[in-house]
Amino acid sequence: MQGAVKQSEGDNTDQGRSLVWRLVRSAAMWVVPALLFTAFSLILFYRASTYKNFNDPLINTIQALVANIEYDPLNANEEVGIILANQPIDARYQLALSGRYWMVGELRKDGMLVPIISSLSLSDFTLKLSQKEANKVREKKGEIIRAFSIGPDNEPLSLAAQCVIFNDRSFVIAAAADRRPAAQAIRQFSVIALGLLSVLALGLTLAIYMQVRSGLRPLFELRDSVVDVREGRAGSVEGSYPKEIKPLADELNSLIGHNRDVVEYARAHVSNLAHALKTPLAVLMNEADGKKSKLARIVKKQTGTMNKQVDHHLFRARAATRGQSIGEKTPVADTVNSLVRTLGRIFRDKDLDFQVDIENGLHFRGEKRDLEEMVGNLLDNACKWTKAKIHVMVEVDPENDAKIRITIDDDGLGMAADQYENVLKRGTRLDETTPGTGFGLSIVNDLAIAYKGVLTLDKSPLGGLRTILIIPMVRE
Repeated sequence: MQGAVKQSEGDNTDQGRSLVWRLVRSAAMWVVPALLFTAFSLILFYRASTYKNFNDPLINTIQALVANIEYDPLNANEEVGIILANQPIDARYQLALSGRYWMVGELRKDGMLVPIISSLSLSDFTLKLSQKEANKVREKKGEIIRAFSIGPDNEPLSLAAQCVIFNDRSFVIAAAADRRPAAQAIRQFSVIALGLLSVLALGLTLAIYMQVRSGLRPLFELRDSVVDVREGRAGSVEGSYPKEIKPLADELNSLIGHNRDVVEYARAHVSNLAHALKTPLAVLMNEADGKKSKLARIVKKQTGTMNKQVDHHLFRARAATRGQSIGEKTPVADTVNSLVRTLGRIFRDKDLDFQVDIENGLHFRGEKRDLEEMVGNLLDNACKWTKAKIHVMVEVDPENDAKIRITIDDDGLGMAADQYENVLKRGTRLDETTPGTGFGLSIVNDLAIAYKGVLTLDKSPLGGLRTILIIPMVRE
């Protein structure tokens, strides 16, 4: 349709068309990355702090060992001449396999430490460095080197080692600790941090959603007010709106008023046109009446045909303007019951048996005279052709809850299926002996189309014709 706005392929979903979703999504696009960056930063800072606090005691232990090691060639350990004046005060060094270890020894080429003095916690285990780390310790004498190793219980160790020289002899002092408690603490912190920040992200997203909904509430109210006008519950857009939206509401009211004016003008124009056409035709028909000449007969016949065509096309023009009306609603039950009573009196000689089933509370979104025109023509057609029984069913359309379904069955002769399409054409009459113009079903069909509804014909369970009229409904 010309003037329609094309949407991008990526927004071809309900969420893509939702303003709330777009605003929440745009906010989440910076909230989520910011929170993720915060989470990983906190984890990295905590990790660095944990390992610093974990490694500092190892350095302190090495410094304490260096301070308490003495060279004494007269000591009982005459091969090395080293004694330890004082043990580190941490009690864990005295417990076997406690996860805290220290050792003083000589470093072999393969990285193995040959123990001279070691903590009781090591038992008979010997600490070992990788070849690369051993070379680094040798090269940087006097500097504490950090490394990794494996403990007596196959646990991962953080290790600090320093190469010192006593009387031109190199010794390595090493302290190690089980890394698992620190790693476990970091994992726990990571889980807690990610969990809390995830909850925070959800909370912020919900808060953003609520804020957006609150900010857009006037738009939702405006939408509901427009729906009320469309469904006939209100004559104009009502409500108090912020200054940013009030001009839109005013323009909508102007548009609604203009639409009503255009419809009324079109109706008046159609009425004037009808009067301008039908009056000369009536004069011609009156002049031809009573005259027996061939010309009079031709004039009478042709003016009759012209009159029918004018009636049909004028009615279609009226239907088109009615279908565009806004804010009209009509109770269906009252209209149908009134038509049934009226037609029952008109066809009282046929002693008709009407069965009427109407769902309560249904309203047609349109003018009363149009509903009377459609249902009246269908009932009139059924009354003409039925033997005695007519069943009228009015309900919400099972296939579309925004529509009303009106089904009318009769027990007449019906018609062949291949005639259904033809009978909806203007002026088509299957039986010339039955009074009528042949425009009844065509009029109903045109009006139904004008209201974006549909008229279908089918075989009735009663044996005659079934007409099904689908028309728009007002949602209460």
